[in-house]
Amino acid sequence: MRFFTLQIIHRFRGSRNTIPYEYVDNDISNRRIETLVDGVFAIVLTLLVLEIKSPHPDSNLRLTQQLIALSPKIFAYFLSFFILGLLWFGHQMMAHYVKRSDRAHILLNLLFLMFISLIPFSAALLGENLPYHAATMVYGINLFVTGLIQYLQWEYMSGKNRLIDPELDRRIVRAMQKTFLTIPLIYGVAIGVSFVSIPAALLLYGLGTVIGATKITAIFHRSHNPQI
Repeated sequence: MRFFTLQIIHRFRGSRNTIPYEYVDNDISNRRIETLVDGVFAIVLTLLVLEIKSPHPDSNLRLTQQLIALSPKIFAYFLSFFILGLLWFGHQMMAHYVKRSDRAHILLNLLFLMFISLIPFSAALLGENLPYHAATMVYGINLFVTGLIQYLQWEYMSGKNRLIDPELDRRIVRAMQKTFLTIPLIYGVAIGVSFVSIPAALLLYGLGTVIGATKITAIFHRSHNPQI
């Protein structure tokens, strides 16, 4: 997988590809990348809730019926919010360890944000068409590609300590690598399961989120408490 990753971004490598030294020292490029990422996540998280329209009933019974009808959209909102939270936290973990940036790193971030920006659409599609496996599949493909790009980001950054601190504990590097690979793999399995059982696929999407959040939190605590 590492060889495949390096083949994809090989053309962006080289000493001329590296952000100028003064940018590395002042961390200007990295700060600008994180500002962009945080801004996109803030907008995307807001767009999720805008898909849920407030009902306007003429009776209590009608209100109850409309709220029940909204439940698939509310479910898609909460699921997507937690998944986006995991993806944001994972990106923040990577940003915590990155020491420099280059064109390939910037490109991977833009690709990551491209698919992050699609999640409100795929979440709305899921919420409006929950009984149909095609909607569940499209949602899963969005999550799978986004998670895969995040994995490729870490592979590129950590390969030969290209963009991270060479002194970073290799156990943390490997743990991050396994975690970022596990998450899209679970989403990929869920896509296949969606053809057989939509509830099981949705459960796997949630499970992948819980597993990813648990592992990333453990890595975060381990990096700040090396004795653990």
